[in-house]
Amino acid sequence: MISHRFWVVGTLSLSGALAFGLSAACSAGSDTGDGTGGSGANASSSSGIGGEMTLDGGTNDASGGACAADTYPGELVPLDLYVMLDKSSSMTSEGKWASVTTALKGFAASEDSIGIGVGLQFFPVPASYPIPVACNGQINDPACGLYGPCMPIFNVCSGSVSNDSCDPIDYDEPKLPIAELPAAEPAFTAELNNASPNGDSTPSQPAMEGAVVYATAWAQAHPSHLTFIVFATDGDPTSCSFNSIQGTADAAQQAANGNPPVKTFVIGVGSELGSLNQIAVAGGTGQAYLVDTGQDVTQQFIDALNEIRALGLCKFQIPVPEEGTPDYGKVNVSLVDPNNPENYIVVGQVDNESTCDPVEGGWYYDDPYDPKMIILCPASCDEVMLSDWDVSVLLGCETILR
Repeated sequence: MISHRFWVVGTLSLSGALAFGLSAACSAGSDTGDGTGGSGANASSSSGIGGEMTLDGGTNDASGGACAADTYPGELVPLDLYVMLDKSSSMTSEGKWASVTTALKGFAASEDSIGIGVGLQFFPVPASYPIPVACNGQINDPACGLYGPCMPIFNVCSGSVSNDSCDPIDYDEPKLPIAELPAAEPAFTAELNNASPNGDSTPSQPAMEGAVVYATAWAQAHPSHLTFIVFATDGDPTSCSFNSIQGTADAAQQAANGNPPVKTFVIGVGSELGSLNQIAVAGGTGQAYLVDTGQDVTQQFIDALNEIRALGLCKFQIPVPEEGTPDYGKVNVSLVDPNNPENYIVVGQVDNESTCDPVEGGWYYDDPYDPKMIILCPASCDEVMLSDWDVSVLLGCETILR
């Protein structure tokens, strides 16, 4: 779990600008300052939830005097991971299945994962209805439907040689719905223990399309959460009429462009999996994590999961005041010395990630027109992670801009 305590201060309004930047160090352990406070932010009191903090910088009174803001403990945005895991028979080679499932079980059991939501589905799964068999020998015979191509000479749909589903409908319901750890850990582990890599094909596109249906619906029902798809596979798509890297990437892009967006992280286990980067790029995560089977697969997979988990850090819920109507132009974020609450730094707000100062940092809303979370700029996030200071969000004073 994150060792830092986070506090949120503010009253929210769209008319105000967005700002949060670190202008001094957070602690004695930081190398950017002495941690003695920042300009325009001198505290008279800070008493935690329901407490008040006095700001001399951003004010909301006619005389330009100091403003007292209510403080709230900064709550990290809930993080939900929906795992779509390849269980084709090739996962048995080189110990890939055992290594990957061991990593996933370890991740779910870790204290660092407490509070994270996890869900699970496998691919391939059995078809839910009879697979067409006979065709006329023409490769693109529509008689095969999703289970082509038609195999010449044999006049048989290629998908009929196994019972692996090529239909996205068979993948849009989870084996294990998203639920919060640690309560979800026993069921998550049991599903992994009960599964075996017995699939004859790798229907990546149908599996991704199904994952997008479920994860997108979940995200829409939980808009204040961060929802990610974790797509883990050991190879390129095989079998099925509609099953390609491009098609899989298109599905991932659809989710990434949704409202709220659902990004896809791709973990490839094996060699020559560079094509998986196309899915990761489309899914909004840059590139795939490629696990080398010549090294410690379990540790590499855990490292990839830890990197994904870390993306939930430095994203905070917007506190709701007692009146229940946030004013997004009256929110401020501060770093508070846990040993001396009167010593704190108010950091300025910026418009978006592209305007973050590489040294002083800042903060911004995920969506300036419909804010759902407060996001720290990279430099500010680094400061928080390296310090012992708390993060506070103050409501009620005009936002201080960087």
